Amino acid sequence: MSRPDAVRGEDLVRSYAQGEGAVHALAGVSMRIPHGAWVAITGSSGSGKSTLLNLLGCLDRPTSGHLAIDGNDVAALDDAGLARLRNRHLGFVFQQFHLLSRTSAEENVALPLVYAGVARPERLARAREALDRVGLADRRTHWPSQLSGGQQQRVAIARALVTRPTLLLADEPTGALDSRTSEEILDLFADLHRQGATVVMVTHDPAVAARASRRLVLADGRIASDDGSLS
Repeated sequence: MSRPDAVRGEDLVRSYAQGEGAVHALAGVSMRIPHGAWVAITGSSGSGKSTLLNLLGCLDRPTSGHLAIDGNDVAALDDAGLARLRNRHLGFVFQQFHLLSRTSAEENVALPLVYAGVARPERLARAREALDRVGLADRRTHWPSQLSGGQQQRVAIARALVTRPTLLLADEPTGALDSRTSEEILDLFADLHRQGATVVMVTHDPAVAARASRRLVLADGRIASDDGSLS
């Protein structure tokens, strides 16, 4: 039996009440993302890209339509089930690094495993493995203030990888970095992609989007173009 897609969305709609009417942040988005893909989602402000990322990250639910993450029907899950799905299947990387300032890189990376109930020796071993994967094994005892912006983002990526997620979601991951450091982080994403990681990245920057293997453009809550296949 073949493995289900990392993401399968069919006619996804997300509406918000506004006065006596409704605003459709997403107005019918269908997409399939197989495992091992690197997809960049782009579009102007208000196009729906952040809304779509929130749905893929199970931080919000669609108003209508069907969404499955690695074969898990999101609509069938209660809040506790969604939390388990996020913890076991999803890794998040944001524009801001969201690291605990008085905590070592190793402990920052291990934090998601605390919520997963993993024993401390295994947490730290997996954190070291993740830091090694992003090239920061020698910085594991450093606090965020002792690291450059690029190194802090690498710690954040290691934290996203430590749960061994099905899907890595990145929201403007280079937005707070200079151009040289941005290229280093994109090179890291490229390495992870070559190693088999599935990456969905939201960006407003065409140059960043160009590094992905597939580009999906949103406009007015719909897919305006997709240079990959939905089949």
